[in-house]
Amino acid sequence: MRLYIACGLTHVPRHKFSSYTEFIHQLAQALQASGAEVRYALKDSDPQLAQRPLSDRARLCYAWDREMVEWADAVIGEATYASTGLGIELQIATQKATPIILCFQRKEENRVAEAEYLNPDNTHHHLQIGEGYVTLMALGLPTIFKVVGYATEDEAVQSILHATTLITIQQYNRTQSSQSTGDLGRV
Repeated sequence: MRLYIACGLTHVPRHKFSSYTEFIHQLAQALQASGAEVRYALKDSDPQLAQRPLSDRARLCYAWDREMVEWADAVIGEATYASTGLGIELQIATQKATPIILCFQRKEENRVAEAEYLNPDNTHHHLQIGEGYVTLMALGLPTIFKVVGYATEDEAVQSILHATTLITIQQYNRTQSSQSTGDLGRV
């Protein structure tokens, strides 16, 4: 199975950046150990971007990351930290009907507070934030296969490994079913 790990990196608080990137590498290694081919920006595009002229980096970042999303059989969207790029990658996966495992760390410090607002017509509203960890827009993507809210990184890795196994089984069953249907049509 080919997997792409999509994650926000730009706005990860700098005091958490090292541990967050270690977690992404740990997740990739666990997925590779399970037999998956894994790509992700920390290894497969960001280091290469650093070697390119600054004026080319945004265009290449989009092209290379899009290519990795389109290459993947499934996308793991690590959504602990808000990211425009992650949202774009998830939309690309959805347009291609690629299954998404959306994961995030359930820590109170990662949860946004409720907010209220007043519209120009003087109507008062509560901002719709769901549980406050991941936007409702992302949670509503039609190709989300599983949402994994985790407390520990080990829990995340185990839950994601389990979900990728289920996707593999589902894809195998679809292949078998379409082959059976095709065989019946030839009889």
